[in-house]
Order: sequence, then structure tokens, then C-alpha cells
Amino acid sequence: MRRIATVALATGVALAGLGAEATTADAATHKWNTAKSGFSNIYASGSYTRTTKSVSVSGYLRDYAPDGRSPGVQFKAVKITKTYIYTQRSNQFFFISSKTGKPLDYKFPKAYSYGHFFTSKYLTHLYVREISVNASNRQDTYPKNVKTGWKKIY
Repeated sequence: MRRIATVALATGVALAGLGAEATTADAATHKWNTAKSGFSNIYASGSYTRTTKSVSVSGYLRDYAPDGRSPGVQFKAVKITKTYIYTQRSNQFFFISSKTGKPLDYKFPKAYSYGHFFTSKYLTHLYVREISVNASNRQDTYPKNVKTGWKKIY
């Protein structure tokens, strides 16, 4: 009886380990960027982690020229079912000066980490677009290309 119990326990532990490996593989981290998708002086990049239940996006922002506007990004997640298309847009993400409370506008010597941008349960597609925010009045601008600047990540 002890041998049967030991074999059953060992098999259960082995199968539990296989399940953990599959979950880790499902949650692989992938990269994204906004290269050639909008403004020439803005660049955003980062990574996203997609599981069977959600997608989480983090990343960096960079401004190549002080032009009165702060660089930013916005994300859109889409879920497509047989009867509906669900869309979730994120907030707009950009840096704000701790001294003035206004959007930052200066040449970033490197890409600065924004940290976590967005999490969604809509998993069919994920899009990103660059935005440009006026440093004086927070008026936003989007790229003027055919698809309103949305770049498909997956």
C-alpha cells in the first residue's frame, strides 16, 4: 500500500510541475514599440505580458526635440466574439513636471521608464498610438495618418 501511495504522490507532483511550466510559457513577455507609427520626435517602447486572462503593458517614453509638446502613448485592447466587438481604451500616458504640474517638454537624453501603463482582459488584439500633449494647456494631438495612428502590437 505504501508503494502505491508513493507512486501516486510522485505522479501527482510531476503532473503539477507540468501544469506550472505551461502557465509560465503562456505568460511570456514580448516587446513592442512605436517606431515609424506617428510623430518623428516621439518614441515609445516596452514589453507586454499576455496570459489566458489578461494582458499587461509597461514601457518607456522618449522625446527627441523640445517643441512645446510632451510625448505620450495610449493603448487600445479589443475582444472579438461571435456577436460583438468590445473595445477598451487606456488613459493617455505622459510625464508631468513635479515643479510646475504641466506636461514635460524637453529633449530626453534617453528613454525614461514610465513603468506600468495598462492592463486589460480583452485579448484578441492590442494596439498602441503615440500622442503629443501641449505643455501649456494639455491639448492632445494624434498622428494624422490613415488609421488614426493606431499600430497593431498583436
